[in-house]
Amino acid sequence: MLNIRKGEEKLVSLLMAYSFFMGGATALFYTVVASSFLVSFDRLILPQVYIVGGVFIYLVGLGVTRLQKRMPFDKLAERMLLFLIVSIAVFLGIYHATGNKWIFFVLFIWNRVFVLVNGVTFWAIVAKLFNFQQSKRLSSLINTGDVLSSVIMYLAVPALVKLVPTDALLIVAVVFLVICGVFLRNIHHNFVTPEVLKAEVKTEPAEKQAETNVDATYYRNIFLLALLPVFALFYVEYIFFTESRIIFPNKESLASFLGLFFGISAILEFFIKTFLYNRLIAKFGVRLGILILPLSVVFSFTVSVVYGLGYDTAAIFFACVALSRFFMSAIRKAISEPAYQTLYQPIPAKFRLNIQGRIEGRAKAMGGLIAGALLFVLVNLLNLNALQLSAFFLAIALFWAVVSVLGQKSYKKMVRDKEFQFPQRKKRAGEIPERAAIDKPFDMLVRQVFSDQESDRVEAAFGLGKCHRFLSYKYLIPLLQDKSPIVRKAAIYTAGELKRPELWPYLMEQMEIDRFYTASFNALVKSGGPLLKHIEKSFLSSNDNRDRQLHILKIVEEIGNADAIRFLRRNLENPNRFVKDKVFDALRNLQYNCNSTERSYLLSELDEHLKIFAWLLAAQSDLQEHYAPEAQLMQNLEREKQRIILKAFTVLEIIFGNRFHAITLLKGEQATDARDYLTEITDLLLPENVKNKLLPYLDSDSTTEMYRRYNEIFPQVTLSPEERLKDIVNKDYTRISRWTKAVAVKELKHFSAESVTPILVANGVSHSKVISETAFYVLRIVNPARFRSVLNVVSRNNDRFHLQIMQPLEWLAEEDLLICKLRRLRETPGLGRLLNGELQKVLLNSEYFKEQEGQMIDLQKAAGRADISILVTYGKLLFPKAGIVGAGEIRSISDLKQMDVAMTAKVLESTEFYMVEDYLLNELKVTGHTTQEAILTS
Repeated sequence: MLNIRKGEEKLVSLLMAYSFFMGGATALFYTVVASSFLVSFDRLILPQVYIVGGVFIYLVGLGVTRLQKRMPFDKLAERMLLFLIVSIAVFLGIYHATGNKWIFFVLFIWNRVFVLVNGVTFWAIVAKLFNFQQSKRLSSLINTGDVLSSVIMYLAVPALVKLVPTDALLIVAVVFLVICGVFLRNIHHNFVTPEVLKAEVKTEPAEKQAETNVDATYYRNIFLLALLPVFALFYVEYIFFTESRIIFPNKESLASFLGLFFGISAILEFFIKTFLYNRLIAKFGVRLGILILPLSVVFSFTVSVVYGLGYDTAAIFFACVALSRFFMSAIRKAISEPAYQTLYQPIPAKFRLNIQGRIEGRAKAMGGLIAGALLFVLVNLLNLNALQLSAFFLAIALFWAVVSVLGQKSYKKMVRDKEFQFPQRKKRAGEIPERAAIDKPFDMLVRQVFSDQESDRVEAAFGLGKCHRFLSYKYLIPLLQDKSPIVRKAAIYTAGELKRPELWPYLMEQMEIDRFYTASFNALVKSGGPLLKHIEKSFLSSNDNRDRQLHILKIVEEIGNADAIRFLRRNLENPNRFVKDKVFDALRNLQYNCNSTERSYLLSELDEHLKIFAWLLAAQSDLQEHYAPEAQLMQNLEREKQRIILKAFTVLEIIFGNRFHAITLLKGEQATDARDYLTEITDLLLPENVKNKLLPYLDSDSTTEMYRRYNEIFPQVTLSPEERLKDIVNKDYTRISRWTKAVAVKELKHFSAESVTPILVANGVSHSKVISETAFYVLRIVNPARFRSVLNVVSRNNDRFHLQIMQPLEWLAEEDLLICKLRRLRETPGLGRLLNGELQKVLLNSEYFKEQEGQMIDLQKAAGRADISILVTYGKLLFPKAGIVGAGEIRSISDLKQMDVAMTAKVLESTEFYMVEDYLLNELKVTGHTTQEAILTS
């Protein structure tokens, strides 16, 4: 109900308690001191008090700024609160000893010290301990303690002044401040960690750093938005006090009226904070919180001036002035101040407190000072009456409203332009093979093309690129199909340098082979724009070859010119989901923003992604009681969620711009700032129907809350674990990965054969090896008879693909299934970041070994080439001279051979490992902690 999240309860409770006693102390102090001062002094002295108070508070603010550089903010807050307590106690002692009325002159100034201390204590804690969204969500709530105590204290004053002397109430205020000190100490002890203190900038040029790191326009706007409310408060307060004193001439009646007035204001403030603030901010954002106070004051003063001009300063005029004072009390505290504190959040965290201290200590002091100086001139020198003062202030209030509009615009710009450190997206570097300078006649190079010597053919491949014969490209064609990888790579490189259209089909063929993919890709990209027409024809003729289409799209993205973007746009609505997703990725990477005709289609795609995300949340919810979070199924569902939300934000970037790329930072050091930033720009920039679908993801405290909120937008059916597993298995394979479906299939072994046999048979004949193997494995366990009958059918039909899968299952252990091997590969350091398809590429294109403890294995045949590495998933191998190769390590064979290591290893414990081609590791950018240099240079 209060929107407090898990882990926030204690801190919020302590802050509310601190706020309660500080609010009570402030209410008692203000009511007693204001009434005593107004009765003791003439109204003409009020501007002078404002001037003296402004100068004093400004000087105190400067002192606070200096102290901030020299001591941690928690120590500074405690000492300032102690200063406030001691100073008030000393003044009270002097007053009771002497009875001098000038003590109330000083104490009236001390009202502003209350505000300054509260800013350095209460709001400093909020700024340091809460992030952006917490500040928006909780600032008003924790300040309700202030409101509740203010209501109680203000309404109690009329009764208390009849029982005890008015001045004695100040002792109660001092007691409340002492209690505040206890709570403040508790907060600092429990929540101010070394990491929080470390974030502060304590160096001498901190102020200059803050100035250079905060936009000057933004600083000026928030400075004015701090100054103008204080100016308005003093100005309106003067008119209100002078009119009140005329109506209530003695101290008791004036104190009773002020207590009642401010008590009612506090009650309304409480209801605004409790029931309206969060809804208003959630719907209209910070802009409403900044604008509502100046617009309210403009309204009330317009009415008072219009009425005053017609009927003079009668009772209705005083009512309008009182209404303005109510706005300056209730609206300012309930909405404007909490919203204003949010303006500090876009400022970098390490400079935030410095800027906040300067503004709290200077801008607000200057607001009081300017108000006092202006009132002194208008009242003491020009002798203006209340109506004329109101008319003058109406013009100032209009200026304030304009500044508020500019302030919320600069806030919006500050949030929108916030900078993050993104990992640089590296362009594919073209590999330049090492070669000697070749200067041979064309005829000799032609003869070398057909030589039996590999070195001759390599020389010919490079040499043909240097001779300028028109038909020299023809002799590259046999070299592009050479059995030697070295010769073929040399020919591919030369074909790229020549940029001949006649060679493009051959390069496209080479790109289909994993070993030559990167070299062929780089060679084709060199042709640039002219290649696009050929690519388009090849793309259209490859509807049945998804991999080729994906490869072509990568080339188009790498070319990246205007023609490439047009090519991609033509395929926005490609019927193949994988192709469409790659088109979206490419357009996002090229920073393309859609036009109005594409927008509606992309918004529907965004909806589809978020529906799948809501479905995944429902699947997690249905299965969480039966599977631990670390279970393979739950881990896979979590990865599917991350994958689909990245797709959703890719679409979002194409529609609304690359600001939403901050989604990629939610797992790193900038995660908190990135989430706050995304939430705020979603709130500020997106239309209502889109914003409401994204905020549950960005602003939910837990998966349960996220599921509840998405369930209201995309309703989901609650299913039993068995039905949910079947639902996952039957889901469109373009929406979730085959690996996740296979893991769900494996879990069906826990249910009755009658129920799961049909779905197992259907998935057993899948063309996906990982799904087929898992389904037939489970079928053999739950229904052996049906497994054998399907095996007989597969044998009769000579279905070699499924026969090779089914025959080993008679003796295959569960841990030898592809999904189990894939899980162990993912748990291997260096491979965890790979996608499911990339892991399968490692698994299916590598030689697999599983050996028992004590065996000696000869790897000479497997390690016959130097461009291969050993990848151990579990266990230990002992190599002579090289030592132990353990779980998670990747060792290059070329490294081992340079050390003259024999390719015979002893198995120290049960071990699983792979012999992986180095080109594959290079392509996937996989390095091991012992082989990084070897792999990068292999």
